[in-house]
Amino acid sequence: MIRRTWPNVASRDKGAAVVEFAIVALPMLIVTFMVVQAALVYYARSTALAAATQGANAARAYNAPSDAGQLRANNFLNQAGGGLRNHDVIVVFSGTDVTVTVTGNAVPVLPGFNFGVAQSASGPRERFVP
Repeated sequence: MIRRTWPNVASRDKGAAVVEFAIVALPMLIVTFMVVQAALVYYARSTALAAATQGANAARAYNAPSDAGQLRANNFLNQAGGGLRNHDVIVVFSGTDVTVTVTGNAVPVLPGFNFGVAQSASGPRERFVP
């Protein structure tokens, strides 16, 4: 009796795992980079808002010098690290209010992509009112 042998099913699937990995790896890598970039943008926004708040609090103080808000915000950004690149601090005095705006760029995961960040904080200037 001649026995017929069927080819092993496992032998037909050789290399399938490599092909499946190649198909799935790129989208998973892109999603991972997107999540990391979103976290870096969130961190940059939080840093900019904290710096703007620090600057506004310093500029609002009673008899504060005109550059107190900008110095305080810049000091905060220097101490906070490199989460916000190319930062700029703008302090605007308008009547009895002060507004501090901090702008900059989030750290990019891939070169060539820039995510701008701008945050503002404002409040009334402290003054003596008889």
